Amino acid sequence: MSDLTQAALILAGFTLAFLFVVYAVYRKRNPRPATAAPRMPKLPSLSFEASLPRLSRKAEIELEPVEIAPSRLARISKRPVYEPLEEPVEAVDAEPVPAEVREEASPFETGAGSVASIGAAAAPEPVTEPAIEAAAPVLDERILQALATEVEAQAHATERPEPTPALPTPPASVRTGPTVRLVPQFPPRDAILRKHWLGGRPCLPAGAGWPKVDGRDGDFLAQIACAELPAGLWDGLGPRSGSLAFFANPDTGAVMALHLVEDGVPHDPPHPPGPAYFRPWGLASATLAPLAVRAFPEWPVDAVTGEASATTAGAGRAAIEALFAADYDIGDPAFHPFDWPTMLAMADILESHVMAAPTDGAAPPDANDELAEAIADAAASNREAQAKLAEIIAVIHESATPGASFAPSDATAVMAALHAIRWTGVTATSDPDSGEDQVETLTLPLTRRRPDSDLWVDDFRLVLFDHAKHAWSANPDRLSAPARAFFEPVWQAMAMDEAASVGGFPSRHAPGFNDEFDVVMLELPASALLGLAHRDGGPLVLAMRKADLASGDFTKLRAIACN
Repeated sequence: MSDLTQAALILAGFTLAFLFVVYAVYRKRNPRPATAAPRMPKLPSLSFEASLPRLSRKAEIELEPVEIAPSRLARISKRPVYEPLEEPVEAVDAEPVPAEVREEASPFETGAGSVASIGAAAAPEPVTEPAIEAAAPVLDERILQALATEVEAQAHATERPEPTPALPTPPASVRTGPTVRLVPQFPPRDAILRKHWLGGRPCLPAGAGWPKVDGRDGDFLAQIACAELPAGLWDGLGPRSGSLAFFANPDTGAVMALHLVEDGVPHDPPHPPGPAYFRPWGLASATLAPLAVRAFPEWPVDAVTGEASATTAGAGRAAIEALFAADYDIGDPAFHPFDWPTMLAMADILESHVMAAPTDGAAPPDANDELAEAIADAAASNREAQAKLAEIIAVIHESATPGASFAPSDATAVMAALHAIRWTGVTATSDPDSGEDQVETLTLPLTRRRPDSDLWVDDFRLVLFDHAKHAWSANPDRLSAPARAFFEPVWQAMAMDEAASVGGFPSRHAPGFNDEFDVVMLELPASALLGLAHRDGGPLVLAMRKADLASGDFTKLRAIACN
């Protein structure tokens, strides 16, 4: 075979191999189409059911029979069980649930079921079906066995010779858990460190609107940090993180609470408090009410677990009585005005009380000559005092211009001028032996409290008390050292007597409160420090049902006026 023939054979072999490879690749990429099945005849479409193909009936799947214990049947049908259990069951004590587990599962943490929850909360992790199947049998058996024991006891109750004596009902303080007293701080600590406070401004999430109660902007009452509350409070119900803020309708007094999950920023109230619970102490008269500070002072409090001490009961009332029983001169630096609002309030009281006092010198028709002469002399002296007083009042109004700075020396100068003015009073008493009138003339500085018939000192002291407590609760340094030395012991005694409380049982009879179903979320006694009280003057209890507390529905909070 020649070389040419051999080369041709080799080329032909390579060509055939190449074509085989190309054919194999083509078939792999383009397989032969399967033979199409014959089409089903098209049926008329009369309805949705007619369009479905008719399937052959198959035998139903047979389920394994489930045996139901007689105790479960008794639970459903409410009939007694007479069939004995096959196996004796030992009583199993339920394991206590740790507080951490309750907190993680609490709806207050996630905001689930809480209409009044504000702030972001983490969603609960889904529970897998194997976990449910693994945990459910243990829980069901315990519950069923306990129910079986109870049903058997009820079924055979007639066979018992004597019923088992019932245990005594625990007192209300035990059933409702501990009581937390909210004691005002003396002196108030830094706002950054405070955790609970009454009145003032709530800390709401940034961008949150002011809470409304029945369509009205609510009056802020208190805010409490839930993490500081004991685990046994409210029978273990309620949130233990974030804070609870309490609000009231300014007119009707309806209340609600918000569970604030996140820390917020202070929000100023949109309006002064309404008449529902705003009661500035001692300033109910038409002349003094406009001079009160229209706000609840922001008073930081400490949460103290325990009952009120019997040694402090009534100390606040005794301190107030001692305050107004003292015979003193408000020229003392402790009672000087400390800003222009208190100075202007003093000027208004002087105008409405002293300048309006009668100075005509008219004596009673049956007055003797001595009494008539004394009344005439006192009237002339008091007219001169009113003229000097008018000049001082004019100076006060001229000085208290908008933006004018106030200095303690201004108050010192005004009080010195008032102290220099003398006011004369005349009293007449009948002699028991002779029956004649005994005339007594008393001339005192205008700043001195008069024991016979006080003109204005007591009323100014009430207004000063109201302004001073607002200033001190915001910044104690706003008051002078003499003022703090006088007022702080009085306020501290009042605070121990007027401390609010959380949990426990109402301090007085609260109509409609049931300690088996209700809890005390907050009790606010009539407080001269806060200027807060119910219309009837008694304590105010904010209560709610335990079921609503467990579900986190704080809109169900209700106000109860104690008797």
